[in-house]
Amino acid sequence: MKAMVLAAGYGERMKPLTWNRAKPALPLLNRPSVLHLLEHLARSGISQVILNLHYRPDTIRALEPRIKELGLRVGFSEEAVILGTGGGLKNAEAFLTDGTFLMVNSDFVTDCPILLALEYHRQSQALATLILTPYREGTEYGAVEMDEDGSIVRIAGRPGPDSGKPRYHFTGIHILEQRIFKEIPSGVKSEINHEVYPRLIQGGARISGYVHDGFWRELGTPQRYLDGSLDLLARGDSGFLQRTRVREGLFSATPLSELQGAPGAAFLAGAGLKMEEGTSAAGVVLGDRVHLSRGASLTRSVLWDDVVIGEQSSLDECIIGHGARVPPHSRLHRKIVLDTESYGGDLKGLESRAGLLLTSF
Repeated sequence: MKAMVLAAGYGERMKPLTWNRAKPALPLLNRPSVLHLLEHLARSGISQVILNLHYRPDTIRALEPRIKELGLRVGFSEEAVILGTGGGLKNAEAFLTDGTFLMVNSDFVTDCPILLALEYHRQSQALATLILTPYREGTEYGAVEMDEDGSIVRIAGRPGPDSGKPRYHFTGIHILEQRIFKEIPSGVKSEINHEVYPRLIQGGARISGYVHDGFWRELGTPQRYLDGSLDLLARGDSGFLQRTRVREGLFSATPLSELQGAPGAAFLAGAGLKMEEGTSAAGVVLGDRVHLSRGASLTRSVLWDDVVIGEQSSLDECIIGHGARVPPHSRLHRKIVLDTESYGGDLKGLESRAGLLLTSF
């Protein structure tokens, strides 16, 4: 079975973290985030994937060997101009042959039972089935309204007025039949949720919804990326994590005997970690070659590779970019921190301080 992974976007909501790489290539638990999704697809019976590309395509193409290690055949569909979810799908039509297939966003992680959703899709005889998750008030996610028989009647506010039916959120997973391609114009930008599905619903086509009540985290903003990283780490049940499991809630590619500090629960460290005397870290993801200087304290933070935290510094709810060197005695809360010398992106909204660029989130 085949799947298309949507990976062409600019990652605007994740800036400045996406200044030099596509959003699916950002590290999640110390490996590119899209690999978590692709591993789940491979375990769910997907054998071939195609990823559409536009922004920083080299950062996705570079993952090809690692994607193949998951047992997947992989292709790429590069777009000179971003074509949207509908146009991008149409552009990849020649690859997505051979019956039912998946299209998925690339900015989430889930334990959704895709095989069960496929079975439901086939029984419903729908043109498309969207995998949904229970609605949560107060979020910015759009609502999907579904009838009692599992038919979606309204998505992204279209078509027509509020139906009064139960509401859900869309997870980013579509199950599709080949005839969907007849409904999408060639060579133009289009959005499947905002344009194609509402038109089909209005015309009487069956678009079904399958509700997943389990784990799902969207990673599209810095806050969601941080929260999703720590939630995924707290679960601790991926095969990838088990390779470095030391004990419950603690994973480290660096032997604990080499650390002078105190790692706490929900802790992941890459290779070459240095924790000096008096350091503590709990609810953290630490990349390779991270250095925590004497007395440093970290909670609920993600540090990328080659980060140095100065003596007696305290970080809470922070994302520290590659190679950043946080000065001694720093007190940071809900900050993105980037290295000034290596950063080459837009400076709008960034504060310069002690060789670093900082912004709140």
